[in-house]
Amino acid sequence: MKANISGGQEKQPAKNEKFKVTPEMLKDGTVLCGLVLRFINNRNEENMFALLSCLRDSNVFVPCEVNMNGEDLEIGGKGDNPVIFPVKHKISIKPQLYKATDGNVYMPFYTRQENAKPSELRGASLVNLPYEKLVEMLADNDECGRFVVDPKLYNVVLDEDLVRISMELPSRLSKR
Repeated sequence: MKANISGGQEKQPAKNEKFKVTPEMLKDGTVLCGLVLRFINNRNEENMFALLSCLRDSNVFVPCEVNMNGEDLEIGGKGDNPVIFPVKHKISIKPQLYKATDGNVYMPFYTRQENAKPSELRGASLVNLPYEKLVEMLADNDECGRFVVDPKLYNVVLDEDLVRISMELPSRLSKR
């Protein structure tokens, strides 16, 4: 047993018991961002697999070009407080791609909305997508085969092999 911050006792999972998470734990990206930081501080296999496993179950924030019918637009909100509105017509989203100085093309995403600086979005909208959907978009893109996580902040690169592994790992989401 270990003490938690409030002074009570917290039960630790048995060594053979897999750690389960809930969608609520992953909602704002704080857990995922913490795992990115843990990996950056100690680039070992255990931290990489923890990051990849969490990614599989997470939603991420993706800079995209969003095209929709003008009838769907609602005027309101501010740049830092966007309006969420129902869409009546078809929309299309196209993720931004970055070409790096090494010649590789990367599809960026952010673990937390706060990690995306408006100046770095180059006019794109930040779209919250399930990681699995982003992997599908990467697979459909002929010029890009890599992700960059939290570009200009942490710059963790996930190549094709790591993306494949992330999708093969079992989910840790608890089923209620």
